[in-house]
Amino acid sequence: MALVATGFDAVTAELKRMRVAQAPAIAKAIDDAAKFGNALAANEIFNKYGFKSKSYVDQYFSVSINPKTLRASINARMRPSSLTRFASPRFKVGKRAARVAAGFSINVIRHQPVWFSGAFMVLGRNGNQLMFSRKKGDNAWRDLKGQKALYGPSVASSFGFMREALAPPIIAHLRKKYGQYAK
Repeated sequence: MALVATGFDAVTAELKRMRVAQAPAIAKAIDDAAKFGNALAANEIFNKYGFKSKSYVDQYFSVSINPKTLRASINARMRPSSLTRFASPRFKVGKRAARVAAGFSINVIRHQPVWFSGAFMVLGRNGNQLMFSRKKGDNAWRDLKGQKALYGPSVASSFGFMREALAPPIIAHLRKKYGQYAK
């Protein structure tokens, strides 16, 4: 006795037809969701971390969409950001009521400043501003050989901490857009 399966070719052909018919709607929904996710991630990172300008965060995000596999990815720059991106100068009153530099206030997490009293900025190679720090009583600060510049988090590491929290709104946006385009 032989088992003969019929009808599966018709089901396979119908599934292929449905996929071809829905592929443009899915591609548009994925494109919109990726752009929404990029904007949402940049806003959330700017709101949580103390970057001084939102455009700095925006410029280091990239979105790549592959319409053949119906996949989109959001990538960010891995290079750490200079601590000068988070710093604002602090002053104290010196002799004769003159303002004297007293280091920098660093806001890596927004609204949580940390005071680096011995911090100072130097113009590095290629015109980059770098921040160094010295301890009280350290008079060898003029020689920067061997000292490491201070850096804050990269845009990618900031994105990594928020990725799980950003997934549900992006998925909801994807479903909403697919519902609009599939009609």
